[in-house]
Amino acid sequence: MKKLKGIVSYFLMLPAIMIGTVAMVSYDVSRSIWIQNCLIWLICTVFGAIFLIKSKEKQFNNDRSSHTIMILALLILPFFINGLEGIHRWLTIGPINLYIASIVLPLLIIQLCKINNREYYVLGLIFITCTILLFQPDAGQLSAFACAAAIILWKKIDNAILKFLSIILTGAFVITSWIFLDDLAPVPYVEDILFLVADLGNVWFIIGIFSLLLLVCPFFLFGSKGFVSLSLGVYFLITMIVTFIGNFPMPIMGYGISPIIGYIISITFTMKYFHT
Repeated sequence: MKKLKGIVSYFLMLPAIMIGTVAMVSYDVSRSIWIQNCLIWLICTVFGAIFLIKSKEKQFNNDRSSHTIMILALLILPFFINGLEGIHRWLTIGPINLYIASIVLPLLIIQLCKINNREYYVLGLIFITCTILLFQPDAGQLSAFACAAAIILWKKIDNAILKFLSIILTGAFVITSWIFLDDLAPVPYVEDILFLVADLGNVWFIIGIFSLLLLVCPFFLFGSKGFVSLSLGVYFLITMIVTFIGNFPMPIMGYGISPIIGYIISITFTMKYFHT
């Protein structure tokens, strides 16, 4: 039953993907663009289901520093690639552009939750990550990560003064990132996809909103280790909310394979380790 619910959770993405696809088709977006979301969902769902079914149960609290280093290295890698107007968010592999933060930040959130009895280590990793995102710059991902990190810090840090100071400093990173926003123009079928859906009619818009809310349900409803699944749920919820405030990619519904990969990674870990 646990594995079945995990696999079913992948299909909660379909309404948002399909509504986004309808909007893109209606506005004559090239098939080579919108079909990528459908294909990557299918591929990742197959691999995720195989992982849930075939892999053996392992102890979740098995932190490896090498994993954390690899995640941070991937987050830093775009700085060594020619950016777009000084923006360093994408990792190019052949014809594929990966929005790397949307893939590795869910992994990092999971990794941070594994670390026990090392509050200064967790705090240092969070501040390093916020600094990287600040210089990319990416206020949307920084805001989402910071909100998730605040939950982790509240859980991990025992000292009340350190707890509040760390959360305040994390908030300062967020405020700074919004002061220094980039000047990249929005792409209609990426950042403004929900507005394209709204142009189809009020019914489509309402269904679109519900399809986005459906995406966070597994994290808030199915998690047994509360702060882990809650952190991931808050991360994805904020990535959606910031699209109404600034020019940031709408995950899953808008064009972009990277958020789909990051979401399926999160769903897989949530169902594997945190669902009873």
